[in-house]
Amino acid sequence: MGDRRGFTPEDLWRMRFVVDMRLAPDGRRIAYTLETYDRAANERRSAIWLCDTETGVSRQFTGGAARDFAPRWSPDGRWLAFLSTREGHEGHTVPQLWVMPADGGEARRLTRIKHGAGEPFWSSDGAWLGFESEVRTGETPGASVEQDAAARERERKDEADRIRLITRLQYRWDGKGYFEGRTRLFRVPLAGGPVEPLTEGDYDHGDGCCSPDGRSLAFTSDRAVDRDANMTSDIYLLDLATREPRQLTHGAHHCDHLAWSPDGARLAFLASPKVADHSDYNVALMVADIASGSITNLLDGQDVSAANGIYGDLPAPGFSAPTWSDDGRWLYFLAQRGGGVDLLRVATTGGGPETPETVVDGTGWNIQQAAVSPIPADTARIVTLRCDPTTPWDLWLHERADASDAQSARRLSDTNGELFAERALAAPERFSFASFDGERVDAWLYRPAELPGVPAPLVLWPHGGPHAAFGDTFYLQAQILAGKGYGVLHVNPRGSSGYGEAFMQACDHDWGGGDFRDVLAALDAALARGGFDPDRLAVFGTSYGGYLTNWLVSQTDRFKAAVTINSVTNLFTSFGTGDIDTVFAQGDYGWPWEKPDFYRERSPLTHVERVTTPMRVIAAEEDYRCPISQSEEWYTWLKKLGKAPVDFARLANASHGTFASPRQRIQRMELVIEWIARWLPVA
Repeated sequence: MGDRRGFTPEDLWRMRFVVDMRLAPDGRRIAYTLETYDRAANERRSAIWLCDTETGVSRQFTGGAARDFAPRWSPDGRWLAFLSTREGHEGHTVPQLWVMPADGGEARRLTRIKHGAGEPFWSSDGAWLGFESEVRTGETPGASVEQDAAARERERKDEADRIRLITRLQYRWDGKGYFEGRTRLFRVPLAGGPVEPLTEGDYDHGDGCCSPDGRSLAFTSDRAVDRDANMTSDIYLLDLATREPRQLTHGAHHCDHLAWSPDGARLAFLASPKVADHSDYNVALMVADIASGSITNLLDGQDVSAANGIYGDLPAPGFSAPTWSDDGRWLYFLAQRGGGVDLLRVATTGGGPETPETVVDGTGWNIQQAAVSPIPADTARIVTLRCDPTTPWDLWLHERADASDAQSARRLSDTNGELFAERALAAPERFSFASFDGERVDAWLYRPAELPGVPAPLVLWPHGGPHAAFGDTFYLQAQILAGKGYGVLHVNPRGSSGYGEAFMQACDHDWGGGDFRDVLAALDAALARGGFDPDRLAVFGTSYGGYLTNWLVSQTDRFKAAVTINSVTNLFTSFGTGDIDTVFAQGDYGWPWEKPDFYRERSPLTHVERVTTPMRVIAAEEDYRCPISQSEEWYTWLKKLGKAPVDFARLANASHGTFASPRQRIQRMELVIEWIARWLPVA
């Protein structure tokens, strides 16, 4: 490794993450959110930065003393709206809506709403901004909240012994907590003034998007009778003059990521089919004709999903909505292909499905956001927010909208250059192999950053999901383990995204079957490549990856150490406690009353008596996706049986997908590495 040393969990304090970006209307500037961790305060911070696309020079736009995020340009490019948790005089730190001149000046606060504001969207004339916010029973929608310290203390005491009477099937959500009200859409004038409610009723509303003529608001809402049991959402058009809503879609999909055509005659959106025989399907790229109400799936007949399921272990950007060309002839969208993500475009004027064209070949890259400047297509610029196995998220510029050569891109930011110049990086070997039944499966093999003189230990890391994937992205934990002398194996078994709908659905109703055999076949294929000791293996995984970890050690004794994180151990009790199981179980493995034998046979807990591998159990105490009771069952059975060394780390105030603090995130990585090193030390 020379003068460079391997990564450690402590490096997280120095890392910076680009987690969102928006291209200005004229294509000359990019507003992006840069997230950092404040070591002294043990808190997450973020600031808005501006990047000049000509020079590549970035400058900090907001102070970032708290969390400034979600920058959104006004239609004329003169203003930037954003959310901030900077504390106001009433002491609330939930995100509020702020606006600031794009050329600099004083930031101005537009909301003081009790439960905070969601991501903003602009009216077509720039006169007002919309956002979503929660409204609870007894509250005045949109009312500003001015509370002194005594009032906040009274509210805290009232909350401490409050009784929740549950009547909804879906009554809590991981990372959000218990549902106490409904989200509604609001607007507030750019000049300042009262917040005005736009929607009402016992429904959730989101994805607000104002039409180009300013007369209509498109939004999503699930207003079905069984709305807690279907995971769908429909698109509605709200006439802003009469406040009459018009329903565009009718319950067959979960719709989101709305985008109006430049002339306002059509609305593009992404649509995931309702869970039924399978728990995941290709995401469709739909276009609705506003006048007639007809809807076309532009990807119909193409085994392409307008989605990115690549799994990561660091803060990551949200997924981009489809983008129209300035003349309305093309829609640009992102689609995972294997371990990479392509930027594609598809014609919208043919009257039906068309074959997508590749605009940016994502081989070797994970692209999570893309923006196309709304200027003539022959000179349009494209900006992507992307990463690769040795580079975290950064901004890249592509000069032409039809440039298919990814190598022609110009890097605009290097947010971690200084740190990475001091670290030894391991670039994985990507390979594919024939699994037990001849199915081709992809894998990535990280070798130790400094190759040892003897065969190295190998750590298998199954991904979560199951309908997610490993890919060409940066994995800090893989780099840390490689720096300590371990190999790391990633594998995309059947059930993974990015390989077509049939492959993605191949693990449904078969958890612990073909997926398990694919993972073991990947392990054997990696060992056959040489350099690793087949008797020195470890495994760790999170969520569904935790399920596979539990399943592996209950079916084989090949592993010398295992760490399971936020995992599933008992399919029966997971159905009764997980926040999404009452919907997704239908497609994942069927209903428990219809398939009790499967639930029993494919629950790792059924086979726990076989486990002899030393095991560390890690679980978040506020995990509602794979509740901590799953881990409690696993730990208690292992401890009582006494056949395997086991301990149990509980993460206070953490959920399935979030950590209570940066330090807790670091400590969880350390817990994984320490356990592996204890039972499988590097020679």
